[in-house]
Amino acid sequence: MAYAGIDIGTSGCKMTVYSSKGQILSSAKRTYQETGHSGYRELNADMVWKHTKEVIKEAAAASSELIESIAVASLGESIVCIDEHGTVLANSMLTGDKRGIEECIRLQESVSKKEVMNITGLPLSEMYSLPKFIWMKNHTDIFSKSKHIFFYEDYVGYLLTGKRMVSYSSAARSMAFDIKRKSWSDKLLSFAGLNKERFSAAVPSGTVLGTVLPDLAEELVLSPGTLVAAGGHDQGCAGLGSGMILPSEGEDGQGTCEVMQFILSGMTTSSYMIENGIPCAPYVVPDVYLAQIELTNCGILMNWSRDTIFSNIFNDCVERGEDFFSYMDCLASERAPGDILVLPSFGSSGNPDICYDALGTICGLTIHTQPVELYQAIKEGMAYQMYMAYQTLDQLNISADVIRITGGGAASDYTLQLRADIFGVPMETIDNNQAGTMGCAILAAHAVRPDVSVEELIQNMVHTKKRFIPRPQYHDLYMKHYRHYKKLYNMLTNFTNKSIMKLK
Repeated sequence: MAYAGIDIGTSGCKMTVYSSKGQILSSAKRTYQETGHSGYRELNADMVWKHTKEVIKEAAAASSELIESIAVASLGESIVCIDEHGTVLANSMLTGDKRGIEECIRLQESVSKKEVMNITGLPLSEMYSLPKFIWMKNHTDIFSKSKHIFFYEDYVGYLLTGKRMVSYSSAARSMAFDIKRKSWSDKLLSFAGLNKERFSAAVPSGTVLGTVLPDLAEELVLSPGTLVAAGGHDQGCAGLGSGMILPSEGEDGQGTCEVMQFILSGMTTSSYMIENGIPCAPYVVPDVYLAQIELTNCGILMNWSRDTIFSNIFNDCVERGEDFFSYMDCLASERAPGDILVLPSFGSSGNPDICYDALGTICGLTIHTQPVELYQAIKEGMAYQMYMAYQTLDQLNISADVIRITGGGAASDYTLQLRADIFGVPMETIDNNQAGTMGCAILAAHAVRPDVSVEELIQNMVHTKKRFIPRPQYHDLYMKHYRHYKKLYNMLTNFTNKSIMKLK
């Protein structure tokens, strides 16, 4: 039998079918576009469901084995509101949407950052759903018309099975979920005029929701009785899909944004975590919690630079039939650490000063600067920024022996060697570059085979592909440049992060 994982992301969805040994039996994906302007970023839920059905049907039809169970991973924070007829009432606000900034600031007048952290495990931030809930209450009538409120994980699960269940890991991204009681927080929801009945029942990842509805199973080429299990937030599922099960292991998901995560020794909601914007997030493994650090601009910044700064080179690569990033990586990998410094907060910034109203900086240009130097500086700037965030984890007794890179960034050997040299930690990739769907497949397998431990499933299904060892001589050079980067960051952050001081 086979197990499938569905991954619903900001810019596309995919489904991969795996054997019990982790072999990919089939896979399908679709891309879609977010919409918005002037700081608004939105996703159309009907469009997402249309493409999700397409990938399920395509992957199921191509699989050589019957799919026994499915689990879903999805982007966090964004919600789908439906009325009593099942009609979607509005587009979903994405994480980087600026709505909620002022609401987050005003929320502090009613509840302290410490109380929010103690309840939810999250530092108070406009990143999460609650401030956006409050914005919706104050500026729209959507909640008055809505019957159910979903995250994308449970929205897809509901459409597949008719059951309303959401994993703890997805619910926790709302900033309205009590991670200690494992239930919705009446107090926090009340600030948005909501109650917990609007939301799906929160359950552990891997809980069986039910079977796919008969008519839908036929439409999607699924066998009757195909089970659907609760998946989780995409980052948690990617962590599991990378094989992260020990505190000495880390996972670094490099997609549109970048999230690096590590297993905590226990549930921790300290003032230090509030000050540094580090959440205590429920993992998709029971009673395990993650510390996560984020770079809000990763793939999205690289794509922007390709389409603007390097557009001529990109067009030349297209004409030659050559991949732009592979071409530029090859040129950059032959160079020593550069003198140009880039603060990658182009519109938003991640840890240690999370802000969704930030400005980026490029420092050190001359009339002799070559495109490859600037490309190299952008990659180095992202690595320095994430390393700065990684250093804040020292006081949480987190020290990785290995970090596994997943997502689009895992395709770049230059990126992995750069990260190994800067972090001084070995970097690995896994056999397939679909850690999110792999994590879901592991959860789906465990749901129907509870006698087999998650550790055993990881051993059978997750396999290392490449390993990059730190080079001490390069580490020393990068650390010299990193010290300059940190001085520039400290000097400019309060200026470039326009709203950061309002939350302090």
